[in-house]
Amino acid sequence: MKPKNNHLHLSSTILGALILMFSWGSELLNATTSSTSLDVTVVEKTLTGSVVDASTGESLPTVNVVVQGTTIGTSTDFEGRFELVVPDDAQTLVFSYVGYVTQEVEIGSQTTFDIALQPDFVALEDLVVVGYGTQQRAEITGSVSSINTEEIEAVPVSSFENALQGRLAGVNVAESTGEPGATPQITVRGTGSISAGNDPLIVIDGVPVSKNLNLQPALTSQRASFQPPKVNPLATINPRDIASIEVLKDASAAAIYGSRGSNGVILITTKKGQSGRPRVSFSTYAGVSDAFNVPDMMNAEEVIAYTKDARNNNYLDDIALGRAPDNPLYNPDNNAGRPNVSNYLIPEKYVNWDGTDTDWLDLVLSSATIQNYDVSVSGGTENSNYLFSAGYLTQEGIIDGSKFDRYTIKVNLGHSLNDKVDFGLSLNAALTRHDRMPANAPYFGNPPGIIYSAMVHSPVIKPYNADGTINQLDNQSYLGGGTTSASNPLAIMKYISEDIQTNRMFGSVFGEYDVLPNLTFKSLVGFDVENYQQNYYRGNEFLYRTQTSGNPYGQASAADAFNWLWENTLNYAEDFGKHSVNVIAGYTAQKQEDNSTYLIAQSYPDDQVTTVNGGLLTGGSQSKEEWSLVSALARVNYAYDSKYLLTATIRSDKSSRFGADNQTGVFPSVSVGWRLSEEDFISSELFSELKARASYGVTGNFFIPNYGAIGLLGEANYPTGGNEESGTAPATFSNSELTWETTYQTNVGLDFALLSDRIYGSLDTYWSTTQDLLLFVTVPAATGFSTALQNIGEVQNNGFEFSLTSRNLVGEFTWSTDFNIAANRNEVTKLGPEGDPILSSGGAGQRHITMIGEELGSYYGYVVEGIYQNAADIANSPTDALAPAPQPGDFKFKDVNGDGRITPDDRTITGSYHPDYTYGITNRFSYKNFDMSIFIQGVEGREILNLTARHMKNGEANFNSYAALNDRWISESNPGGGVHPRADRATARHGNNNRPSSYQVEDGSYVKIKSLTVGYELPMSIIQDKLSRARVYVSANNLAIWTDYLGFNPEVSLQPGSSLTPGEDYGAYPLSRTIQLGLDISF
Repeated sequence: MKPKNNHLHLSSTILGALILMFSWGSELLNATTSSTSLDVTVVEKTLTGSVVDASTGESLPTVNVVVQGTTIGTSTDFEGRFELVVPDDAQTLVFSYVGYVTQEVEIGSQTTFDIALQPDFVALEDLVVVGYGTQQRAEITGSVSSINTEEIEAVPVSSFENALQGRLAGVNVAESTGEPGATPQITVRGTGSISAGNDPLIVIDGVPVSKNLNLQPALTSQRASFQPPKVNPLATINPRDIASIEVLKDASAAAIYGSRGSNGVILITTKKGQSGRPRVSFSTYAGVSDAFNVPDMMNAEEVIAYTKDARNNNYLDDIALGRAPDNPLYNPDNNAGRPNVSNYLIPEKYVNWDGTDTDWLDLVLSSATIQNYDVSVSGGTENSNYLFSAGYLTQEGIIDGSKFDRYTIKVNLGHSLNDKVDFGLSLNAALTRHDRMPANAPYFGNPPGIIYSAMVHSPVIKPYNADGTINQLDNQSYLGGGTTSASNPLAIMKYISEDIQTNRMFGSVFGEYDVLPNLTFKSLVGFDVENYQQNYYRGNEFLYRTQTSGNPYGQASAADAFNWLWENTLNYAEDFGKHSVNVIAGYTAQKQEDNSTYLIAQSYPDDQVTTVNGGLLTGGSQSKEEWSLVSALARVNYAYDSKYLLTATIRSDKSSRFGADNQTGVFPSVSVGWRLSEEDFISSELFSELKARASYGVTGNFFIPNYGAIGLLGEANYPTGGNEESGTAPATFSNSELTWETTYQTNVGLDFALLSDRIYGSLDTYWSTTQDLLLFVTVPAATGFSTALQNIGEVQNNGFEFSLTSRNLVGEFTWSTDFNIAANRNEVTKLGPEGDPILSSGGAGQRHITMIGEELGSYYGYVVEGIYQNAADIANSPTDALAPAPQPGDFKFKDVNGDGRITPDDRTITGSYHPDYTYGITNRFSYKNFDMSIFIQGVEGREILNLTARHMKNGEANFNSYAALNDRWISESNPGGGVHPRADRATARHGNNNRPSSYQVEDGSYVKIKSLTVGYELPMSIIQDKLSRARVYVSANNLAIWTDYLGFNPEVSLQPGSSLTPGEDYGAYPLSRTIQLGLDISF
């Protein structure tokens, strides 16, 4: 029997287990809330006391004082005093205040309490999640950054990746598109691979999960470089379910994950229940979004003047060059006296303008709403705990018709069978739906991009016909006069649709057994089941550019993945006098199966049935793949006298993805730490913590195609007797030696805390070298192939990271600051057998180069060093072999090699998408029950290859253009700002200003007010006997930006997964500014 229904059977089994667990949880909840119908007399007592700041002794007003597990509570008055009547059986008081550590106090027989709250400084005894366990923060010797649930929940976001942006040094998060539910880019300490992946490994509650982007097939009608951004598979995780996020950045921390640790590791720990009475929490926010950082485009009068300038210059230049006859009837404002040559003619709608001035971006961009609802129930007994949560998010896009919906359910259960045996279950289920609009492509894509089509459309065009229908036969495509055709963006929005649905269920079940008092065995089984479905349709009524009849097209895709993990570990911990040892050893096995299918249909008779069965099937494909990984691992943590620290790890991985002769790799690491603050010669009054640390380790990268090492067969036709017969032939080159890219990293760091932890932070510097880069290299023709994937190449990433937290003011008014900054230098050091550079084609030909001594995927072209002002300037400059007839107002290009001529040999590096440094700063304030935070995030030294400049900054005036060209060169006496050349419809025949050059490379540096939040926590005196906590807040995301970039988004990247062609802007979904009102309450 074929096991094709195993996944369905497993899902049914899991669902059954879930029902049982919910039943168990219900019994737990009932057990903790059971009551009796007998009449009883409630005995009460009065508690009084005061609350002060432990550091300053100042009284703290409006501190919440609550009986644990109830809504019985009050708040301290302006002098820090409180009085509270409680039941005689009340056991614990909970004191909480913004900016201070929550304190629980046993009531016992006390009736008077003097409480000193500690400011919420870093706690060295805090446990930090690391690979396969936890460590006290003070004893960590690797580079680990953390963000907790308060920081995650402080700014409402749809995906946890967005909460990381700018908050952790060395973790670079770029929102390359504003499409709801799309995948942001995350890199940790730079880009280290060309052909393998650069995404960090994601581990959720101990289970490594795959992003499974391969389940999302390409849209076959669209060019590879214009594919829409992948929907974010990690958006299935509700940020409200997350307790903490740790990022393992250096090899010492990440080597425990071996061949998957080169790009860093992100550990996500979800929330769990705590013993006590049931706690019910409800959170919601709703908001409105609009387009952010909309570029300035020319209005009708400006584009008319610009177009006339371009046509006049072209015609007059050609008269002077003898290419066109002079005519005394020539009129610069109309077409009188001009030859009937399109590039000389002014469009008739410009000559006789009727006053139409359409703002096309305003038409396609609209306000959108977002709503989010989360509810959770948690609690437990002495031996058991539970947490159930559910969430719903609906986010409209600022392009009408785009939308993202998410439904989530989470269960976390734990139970201690006895003193030796513990069990636990974590289960996450999510359904996401995307209504995706074709926004991330140029106007000539298939489908064309909505944003780019709107930007190039002339404002003199009416969007609708007189009868209210969309204008498709008298739009940009029919202007004439040397203009270029484009589809009406409103028609793209109306007649093209794409619906995507993802179902995902993942989690784990584990059991722990204390073999000995200091020896624990743990066995964990993890699973991840994902289903992906996509339906795309281009309707009959859509007219592509100059088409006069429709060409309907449909594509349906379905894919699923099943991943399982079995992990067994032994953990030993013991203290011997001043010696402390913790050892973990384990064995893991993981496997994934992927299945995908897509079908293509055309020739739909109408738009009544938009699924593929409504048309004629014309193509399709099906694939089935799998991979597996088996590993052995070990780690030793040793500390002497809590001063001298040592951590050593080793992992051996065997992966099915690599060559038969090279499937196993060993990845060791070692790190040391010295807690100087524990030494007598360091002042404890100044330093509460001072720890130096250093590490060295080896990690790998196995994120390559599943069958990259195997010679695969593909479809081929064979001639037989004058006919062709279908068959198979080798399609890829086999390489039994293919292995993982290996990264060797050294890290030196310093952790510090000053003035009783009022100021604390860390400083790291690192040197990382990735060897055995996977590249497609040329192979001898005798092999039957042109290229093959081989391990050839090397890249380095070196940098520093600095983070600092300061508690500037404490007491009734608090002010704290978090600051981080990071710099990374990326450099290719080896490349191929001969070291030849790689020229790469992105969205518009070869404009990227990867070469030794430079950054991966650098921009490549000519360097603009000025604008010719007059004929003498041209005569005294190097001869431009690529400019047939340069004129004053054309670009002057740099003679890079100094040979007196401008030739292709003068092409050079013109910029890079890799930033020089990234930073973020958060200021938090609180006064009584009010709180406010402002988060500023920025990037410096990143350049964007603005390919929209090819059409909207090219001087040809064949479209609408950026308003910046109003400051173009007009004449020697009116040279504009010296940045933009003259208008010329046929620049390729004159100065050739539109060649690949530094003019299209723009500064993508920016400073952004990423978020601003103002909140108010209702005092217990108001919510007593109703709620245990209530907070309302207003939040603004993407509030303001300062950047010199002309386009929408200085984080844009057309192909975010490509290391060779990053940073291109060819029309992308804009980011949005969102204002939200939220409410958090607990019972």
